[in-house]
Formats: sequence, structure tokens, C-alpha cells
Amino acid sequence: MSRTKNRRRGSILVFILVVIVVISVLSLRLIEEGIREINHLSQFHRRDDLRMHAYSAMDVAVGVLNEFKLIEGKLYSPAQGWGDPMSYAGVAPLDESVTWSVRLIDESAKVPIYKVNEKDMTALFALMMAEEESLVDEDDGEPFFDSMMDWVDGDDEERDEGAEDDYYESLESPYFTPDKKINNFEEFRLIKGFPHDPEDPDDSGIFFDELGNETVNMKHFRDSFSFFNDGPVNINNASPFLKKFLCGDDERLYEDLMEGPVAGGEPYYVNPNSRNIMAMRGKRNVSIGTSATVFRVEVTVTRGKANFQLHAILSSGTSMAPRPPGPGGRGKIGASSSQKLKYPFRVLSIRENENLVD
Repeated sequence: MSRTKNRRRGSILVFILVVIVVISVLSLRLIEEGIREINHLSQFHRRDDLRMHAYSAMDVAVGVLNEFKLIEGKLYSPAQGWGDPMSYAGVAPLDESVTWSVRLIDESAKVPIYKVNEKDMTALFALMMAEEESLVDEDDGEPFFDSMMDWVDGDDEERDEGAEDDYYESLESPYFTPDKKINNFEEFRLIKGFPHDPEDPDDSGIFFDELGNETVNMKHFRDSFSFFNDGPVNINNASPFLKKFLCGDDERLYEDLMEGPVAGGEPYYVNPNSRNIMAMRGKRNVSIGTSATVFRVEVTVTRGKANFQLHAILSSGTSMAPRPPGPGGRGKIGASSSQKLKYPFRVLSIRENENLVD
């Protein structure tokens, strides 16, 4: 009898121990799930906090630009003092664990991409194809211009060295021409001649190599052309490549331009009718000025391994190109809101945690 009772007691103890183990395992699982859920929710809180810092940093940058504009009358060059807005303002994040950086790029120092005529664009592509060669054959740029025009025009008539739907449909991954203006630089990956073509390696790959990486020509093109600026090119902040192109074959003019103005005492041009600028106007059919009116703002905010990026295009005047509907359309909303809020700059486009506005 006593043995039976002992066995029952032992069974009960074993059962209790098993229950305790099961409950412990379940408790640990619940705790782990709870920790994961808390971490997940805290990510959104941290992101919103970094987002707030990013927009605050952009407001500081806009305030600095507006201050210089009010005092100086016009913005010409970062040499005026607005190139590093956060240092100028002396503002730091309230949270010491947060760091931020703001990069201002003069978008008006680029040529409006929709305002370049056939002769100048063909000459540019020919210059890129020539690379280090001293002789430039402008006929070498014709295939790229023809392909670009066939990509955007609304007809099915193929230009002499261009490509219409018949060409793109025959590719391994076929697609059609959009028959509308190019909306961003990445679109050139799809246009004949600009990406590398293994069947025609000598006359392709001007913007992207066989691995799909951007070539130096693509970098020059990004630095020289804009989808947002619709006014004169601010020669003060133009890239060396663009300055050289705008000077044509006049090496002496390019050297003088790189040295800066000889009079006035400023390291940048103020008078749009100075001798060097007047000489440039006869080289290319591109409007040239000396003031900055459209800005690209790139904000990066970090805390530990977390980061938040903000990209915006701001305009201080009317020198802005209309954006077609689509991914870039958010700029219209910003522009309307900025007018209602009396924001000193119009917001043409804005993106969070992604490149790119173009």
C-alpha cells in the first residue's frame, strides 16, 4: 500500500515538474516575442525622431540661404558663406547622440536638359566618345542623340542611327519606348547605346559599362545637366567638365574662366556680362548667368547605426522646370504648400530615405 502511495506521489511530482518546465519554456518564448515586438515598435519611434531632426536641419539650411539672399540680394557662390549652413548657424542637435550633415548643391549650375539643341548635345556625346583623343568627330555623337530622340518622340519613324520599338522588342527582355520626356538619369540604362552592348562594344557603353556601373561620362553628365533648373546656368558653380564644354575649343578662355574674375575682388562672377562670360555665349547655345536659384539639399541624420536621409530640390525663383506626373509629382504638393506657408523657397521635389529625386 505504501509503495503505491509513493508511486502516486512520484508521478504527481514528475507531472508538476513537467508542467513547470513547459510553463518556463512558454514564458521564455513570450518574453522573447515581447522583446522583439518592443524593438520593432521602437524602430519606428527612432525613425520618426530622426525624421524630425532631418526636417529641422533642412529648415536651418533654408534659413541660412534666405538670410544671405536678403542681405546680399542674390546668391552667387558658396564662397559667400552659405556653403556650410550648419556651421554658419552654429546649431547642433538637442540630442547629443544624434549627428547631422547637410550638403547644398547648386542645381542651377547645370544645363536644363530639355533646352539643349541637337548640335550641342551631339557635340557633347562626340566629346565623350573621343575621351583623351585630341580630334573629335562630331558624327560619333549622332547615334546617341538619335537614340535619345527616338526614345522620347511620339512617332514610330526611326532616325538614321536611332532605335524604335522594333529594336527594343527584339531584346532578351523586351520593352517599348515611352514616347515621353526622360524623367531621370537611370532611364538612360534602357536607351540604345548608353548601356554596354556586347554585340556592339565599340559604339555603346558611353554611360554604363559591361558590369552596369556608371562610367565617368555618366558622372559628368549628372554633374552638368538638370531636370529641375529651367533658367540660365550659374557659371560660378558649374563643374570643370561643363565649363570646358561651354568654352568649346577655346583653351585660353577655359583657363581664364577657371582662374575667376580679374576684377571686383570676389572669387566668383557677379556681372553676367563680364568679358569671359560674354565670350562663352558665342560657343554654345546655352544661357549663362552668375546667380544660384535652384538648390539640391541632401540631409543625413544618424544615431548609432540608425540613419535617416532627406533629399529635396528647392527653388528661390521662377527658374524651375515643370515635372511630369509620376514619381516626381510630389514636388507639386510641396510647391503649393510652401506658397501657403510663406516658405522662402519652393519645394520642387522631396524624398525620404531614397535617392533620388532624379
